[in-house]
Amino acid sequence: MGETMSRVKEIRKNRRGEESDEILLEAVKQFPGLSQYELGKKLGWKTGRIDGSIRRLLNEGKIVIKVLERNGRRVNLVYPREDTPKDTIEVPVELETANPTWDEYAYVYALDNSTIGISGREMPEWEEISCFLEKVPIQKTENKILLKIPEKFWRFYNMERKHSVVSINGNNILITVAGNIIEEKRYPA
Repeated sequence: MGETMSRVKEIRKNRRGEESDEILLEAVKQFPGLSQYELGKKLGWKTGRIDGSIRRLLNEGKIVIKVLERNGRRVNLVYPREDTPKDTIEVPVELETANPTWDEYAYVYALDNSTIGISGREMPEWEEISCFLEKVPIQKTENKILLKIPEKFWRFYNMERKHSVVSINGNNILITVAGNIIEEKRYPA
């Protein structure tokens, strides 16, 4: 009888873990690049629950942790395992339907040493202040727009080794590039 009860408890525990993993993975996809602490705050979870889910998702290869230097401190940031190439950004198709200027091409501007601006139309005010710009083709799928960041930008911003945050501002995209990625970890120490 005691063995049966412990088996039932183990099954319930595994189900709770799977449910937590699904919730956390969805949060990581929705908010890539948050720390464990930030994910815990966002979900209202305790450290142990976050830690357990991250450990399982890492072992399943569904997420990756990048160590970033932020304000002189090392921070472990959690990202979903990407299917898209590193030099490509995905944008919800709603951006294109809300603004017909997102047609065949996008205009990519090097606005300053940490910001890339992307628009579906030429932006004279951005062109005035940008170091350089490039016109790139847009690839559309059913539910997203794919934009390949030009190699010139990739090299200038050293994006292979930097943390970047993509945000949508009205009908434009801003990519903020900051913080050195020091390494990828299997599990945070």
